[in-house]
Amino acid sequence: MGSVECLENREMKASRNAVLRASPKQKQNSFPQGRDSTFKSKGGAANKFTLDSPLYERPGFLLWRVRHIANSIFTYECREFDVTPPQYLVLAVVREIPGTDQAGVSRTVGLDRFTTGLVLSNLIKRGLIVRERSTEDRRSYMLRLSPRGLELLKRIIPGVARSRARFFSPFTPREERVFIGMLQKLATMLNNHARAPVHEDALPYARRHPGRTSKK
Repeated sequence: MGSVECLENREMKASRNAVLRASPKQKQNSFPQGRDSTFKSKGGAANKFTLDSPLYERPGFLLWRVRHIANSIFTYECREFDVTPPQYLVLAVVREIPGTDQAGVSRTVGLDRFTTGLVLSNLIKRGLIVRERSTEDRRSYMLRLSPRGLELLKRIIPGVARSRARFFSPFTPREERVFIGMLQKLATMLNNHARAPVHEDALPYARRHPGRTSKK
């Protein structure tokens, strides 16, 4: 899915440019500081929270926690547009693959059909996506962005860039590349184990590593 890969490359460049343009004051104040990592005991004393809990050795918990953090950052940086991460993802896919249908969106982003239907219904009601009956198959409907949806994707780019830069701020550029590569490897080689696997054409990383693990 070269077009989707190109979209990610454009966002990466935009995020780097946003960081370079931001002043030190903007970088410091662009996101509210989190709560102090302390908790109160019954006696009222504050104890420093440490990451020695068994939870922080469980990949499932860590991935869930990181996803929550990423979604929180995205929601804050893009708050003026009232768009959730799944909604943004669907909008981006429909822009890159005009004429796709609900099943195609589901296979591309790896969302189950029920969730995809809910997201699309919301975006259609907001006038961001237009659903039209297919000229080739009258039983199916094609999806495309409305002018309003196209405009939103243009205007949201700075917020997306800020959220990406904020999320990767603990990493060096090399660590960011390594982290992305490891996530790509997991998402590709274990794709068939997912309840809603992504279509093979949407896995460019898979073409470089054909020996993926299949579901037994």
